[in-house]
Amino acid sequence: MFRRAADGNSPRQVKTSFALQFLHRIVGLEHLNFGIWSDDDPLDVAGLRRAQERLVARLLELLPPGVSSVLDVGCGTGVISERLTALGYDVEGLSPDPYHGKLFAERLPERRFHLGRFQEFEPDRRYDLLFLCESAQYVWLEEFFEAVERSLAPGGSLLLCDYFTVESDQGRPRSGHPLDEFLTRAEAAGLVLEVDEDVTSSVLPTLRLGRAIVDRFGHGIVSLLRDASTSRVPRLAGAAWRLAGPVTRRLDRLDRLLDPEAFAMTRRYRVMRFRSAP
Repeated sequence: MFRRAADGNSPRQVKTSFALQFLHRIVGLEHLNFGIWSDDDPLDVAGLRRAQERLVARLLELLPPGVSSVLDVGCGTGVISERLTALGYDVEGLSPDPYHGKLFAERLPERRFHLGRFQEFEPDRRYDLLFLCESAQYVWLEEFFEAVERSLAPGGSLLLCDYFTVESDQGRPRSGHPLDEFLTRAEAAGLVLEVDEDVTSSVLPTLRLGRAIVDRFGHGIVSLLRDASTSRVPRLAGAAWRLAGPVTRRLDRLDRLLDPEAFAMTRRYRVMRFRSAP
């Protein structure tokens, strides 16, 4: 049910994300999205859970009438698929991550799961709704709307939330699809934009929380291990310092990616719903 990939035998076709596993297994997050924060949410993991649930609740409010079948593209832990199933929808999941497939099977053993990338997906049916919660950015834009056309039933809907890039004085970041090009391609594909909500300001606390966690735990652990090796095992001090350098540089890069001010200038987080022609 998947066509031959344009990038041949790339490991990206089926790949486990250990970062998402960390968020699920260690941090304990069921939802893996930015969330929509309220002013009274605490800036901690509990607040993030509340914000994530608020975003999912908004997406569920935007489910169009007349929908029966749903493809949850990039289904993550399967928790949204489970919610949709409980609401009476005929749900199938799709993800290139085998860990997601394992979780989906545990939650919904009677439902179909498709292991692979959406851009190569060739379904044996059409779906009334394509649901993408922060997964559109991982599908090549050149192939995204072709995959939508193959998967979406006439008159069906595409419901998504994600961040997109915009031009700014800092240029355009690499992560995320260009918003203007995405909307242009959607229109060319015959999709009508019915809902478009910019919630960028409401997702920024997630970045602030991420930066605080990186600073406290990431840099803190590196510093602790480096100091411990220097004082307790002097012979390992050189190796510890050499290891700390690349790790620290990676943490610094992550810290820049989590800069909320830069995000607000170069990206827009949108909740959008499109409808195809009947």
